Amino acid sequence: LENLKDRYMEDLIYTYTSSILVAINPYKRLPIYTDKFVRSYKGVRLGKLPPHIFAIAETAYNAMIQHNMNQSVLVSGESGAGKTESTKLILQFLSARTERSSNIDKMVLASVPVLEAMGNAKTGRNDNSSRFGKLIKIQFDDDYYIIGSSMEHYLLEKSRLIFQADGERNFHIFYQMTNGMTQEEKGRYHLREA
Repeated sequence: LENLKDRYMEDLIYTYTSSILVAINPYKRLPIYTDKFVRSYKGVRLGKLPPHIFAIAETAYNAMIQHNMNQSVLVSGESGAGKTESTKLILQFLSARTERSSNIDKMVLASVPVLEAMGNAKTGRNDNSSRFGKLIKIQFDDDYYIIGSSMEHYLLEKSRLIFQADGERNFHIFYQMTNGMTQEEKGRYHLREA
């Protein structure tokens, strides 16, 4: 833990433990996700460069090619740990890494706000906490270019629909909908102010 703290204080938010990448959310933008970094990690084996989310994406991409098998990257962490951002960075790297824009990554990323509205809520620890899990599958063609994707999501907290603890809120979509409704529409659906 001391090593993680020391690295974090130097804005070195990534650390390896074997082939597992430990990331600590810096809660700020760092200049380590540019095309220069994509080029640096492209074709480089894990551990040859400093720990980085791009190294994990490159390892999975190369294993897919070398073994001609599907690969998985598991992104896990507590509320506010940066799981969604890490997923976006993996998609960014894979899109840039193949040097052929398919716009699939942009479409996947563009769907995130809709999913967040439907499945995120304010909790005691995070104002925009995901209350669902998601599985994103990226499809590649025979030349290993991104050609498609699919996303499955799993609502984790259905009880939030009828009950929220003090200081917490229901799913964002309900507040967004009611903000756009007239008083007449709210009355028709028996909605009250939050």
